[in-house]
Amino acid sequence: MATEILSKIGVGSGLNTTEIIDALVEADSAAQRESIDNLESSTKDKISAFAKVKADLKSFNDIITQIQSSDSYGYKGVTSDSTIATITASGSKAGATVNSSLTVTTLASQHSLTGPTYSSTNATVGSGTLTIDFGTWSADPTSGGGQTHTGNGQSQISITTTATTTVTQLRDMINNAATDSDNDGTKDILASVIYDGSNYMLMLKSESGASNEMKVAATSNLATASGGVGYDYNTTTSNMSQRVSGIDSAFTVDGISMTRSSNTVTDLFEGFTVQLKKTTSSAIKLTSEVDLENVQSLLEGYVMTYNEVQESLTAMSKNDETENENDGVLIGDSTLRHIQNELRDMSSTAIVGYENGPYYLSNLGVKTERTGQLSFDPTQLKEQFTYDADAVRAFFSNNLASNNSDVAISAFSLATTQPGTYAFSSDGSTHTIGGVSATKSGTNYTVSSGNPNGLVLSTSNNATSGTIFYGKSFLTLVKDKLDVFLKFNSVVDKRITNFNDTLATIAEKRIALEDRIDSLTARYAKQYASMENSVAGFKETGNMLSAMLDAQNKD
Repeated sequence: MATEILSKIGVGSGLNTTEIIDALVEADSAAQRESIDNLESSTKDKISAFAKVKADLKSFNDIITQIQSSDSYGYKGVTSDSTIATITASGSKAGATVNSSLTVTTLASQHSLTGPTYSSTNATVGSGTLTIDFGTWSADPTSGGGQTHTGNGQSQISITTTATTTVTQLRDMINNAATDSDNDGTKDILASVIYDGSNYMLMLKSESGASNEMKVAATSNLATASGGVGYDYNTTTSNMSQRVSGIDSAFTVDGISMTRSSNTVTDLFEGFTVQLKKTTSSAIKLTSEVDLENVQSLLEGYVMTYNEVQESLTAMSKNDETENENDGVLIGDSTLRHIQNELRDMSSTAIVGYENGPYYLSNLGVKTERTGQLSFDPTQLKEQFTYDADAVRAFFSNNLASNNSDVAISAFSLATTQPGTYAFSSDGSTHTIGGVSATKSGTNYTVSSGNPNGLVLSTSNNATSGTIFYGKSFLTLVKDKLDVFLKFNSVVDKRITNFNDTLATIAEKRIALEDRIDSLTARYAKQYASMENSVAGFKETGNMLSAMLDAQNKD
């Protein structure tokens, strides 16, 4: 402190040694400080840049997911009277092959039963067991019985009530026990409590169709609840009331009479769903036609999003040959370059595993310009679709098919089975799938190596050959690429982690530099303090000599 005060008041040499020391220390540490500052700024910029890379790829992935969920097949169904029936493309096999007349004579209905009446939804139904089976009644059961019920194989439902179980709770118990045993997306039964204006009652509804009618058996108090009217509806007792019988839909297509258990017909025209709405005495027309408007819009959306992502990535890797200040934050970064190349390569990737493939993005009118951007020509899309519609499907939809109905795909592995076309062959002793040896077990054939690894085929009618097509759509292939970069602890995450580690190291370097500056400042201060003391001593000696000489001269 004394040295600093002496330096500032000019004692000794008269120089401001504090400023000199600060200047010397700054000259000594400036380059290192600047290096640390630049490294910190650059590292933070790179962390932000890679965070944006990941956000851009996530947005791209979200757009692809939306496109995949659009169910675009390139065709649409047209009906001459949509109040009678509608037809919509619903599968990858939709085509411009529908041109038929339709007459609807009967609509399918759900078998509906109601139980005893109650004055309140909190009324108890009594204890007992209720079992419900599904099948076909020969006729509506009456109190006299005598009708037969033939089961359809759907799972029986069984619930047990107590003395305190209410009609609302009974409804919930049935719905909770209900299953979709035929795997059609709809539960086998639906229970509800309805009000007829005076009383409440339980209503049971099966799936539509004559083969889905219910048989109900009750025990104990459930069989004699509410005035002796219980929940039986079987071959001996029919206390429940049938409100609607189960009926199949009946219709005629081009003069051919048909029936279905539902009003939603999915197997009439391949790739189309016909929804029956109302009966009619005269025929209506059902047709299909090419509809590329939605496909074109989705392709344009893909191209636009791809270009935006590549533009953002290119800006980060920009190399300005005249002004280094304009270089991208990630110029020369190998990870960024890898991501760009992977996305760019997708535009020329072969889409394999389709019967008339392979296909390429260029088949749909999408090509890569010299700038690296994609462009889209709708005219080429229409020409290609007219020539081979599968090229469009290969963009949107995965493919899993066999050209022999007696050779079916039982299983495949998402992890090991590679997209491709695989010929199946068996001569009784040697079995191959895609040229790779397969193991036979009964009528199943399994391959556990090579590109078809994980593929399992099942055969019927002693089939010995066929061709299997397993294809991942273009959109799926792109998502697979993006998933590599977006998954947890991906190469992008690791780069961000590494840069964060660098920031921690920079902080340590900054502390070490400050310690060095403090040490250097103290050393210079000590040296200059010693100099000031010496100069002060010289001055004091000089002053004494001057005083002695002055005294002698006066004498």
